[in-house]
Order: sequence, then structure tokens, then C-alpha cells
Amino acid sequence: MSPIAVEKKKHTYEDYLKTPEDKRYELVNGELIMTPSPTPNHQRISGKLEFVVRKFVTENNLGEVFDAPCDVYLDDENVVQPDILFVSKDRLDIIGEKNVMFNVV
Repeated sequence: MSPIAVEKKKHTYEDYLKTPEDKRYELVNGELIMTPSPTPNHQRISGKLEFVVRKFVTENNLGEVFDAPCDVYLDDENVVQPDILFVSKDRLDIIGEKNVMFNVV
């Protein structure tokens, strides 16, 4: 008997929006990936970095800083949640009500 090839379903942003809110997912090349919670040390370091970046950005009126979880929509098959995200004031229009859309030019 020969093996049967199983085609993986490509997920989209619409599928991503249906994931449970109590779990953290990213959508990478159409694959839904559940990401584990960060460790306390990771959060400690990320928080300190975010504080320094936010202070600099605010004092110099450079734009906005976000921390996770915040959806960054790259395209219909790629949505990520970076730990820290900077959006320059020249690109503030990419910030939507539900996500930041980096594919907007």
C-alpha cells in the first residue's frame, strides 16, 4: 500500500480571527502557530527595552510604540505579534482599530 499525501490547509487572516482569545497565535505562511507564553525573564528584559524605546520615541515625537500582544498584519497569510513595535509618525495611518497593517504603502 502506498502512502497517502495529505495536503495541509492554508489558513488566512479570517481563520486567525477565529482562534481562541485565551491562547496566543501567529499566522506564518498560512500556518497557524500557537506561541507559548514568554518567560518571566523575557518579560523583564522586554519591558525594560520597551520603556527605553517608548521614552526616546515620546521625547523626540517620533511616532508610537506598542508591546505584545498587538497584531501586525503583513498579508492575508501572515500575522505576527512582535514583542515591541515602533511605527514612525510618517506611517501612523497604518494603525487600525484591530491591527497594524504593514502592507499599506
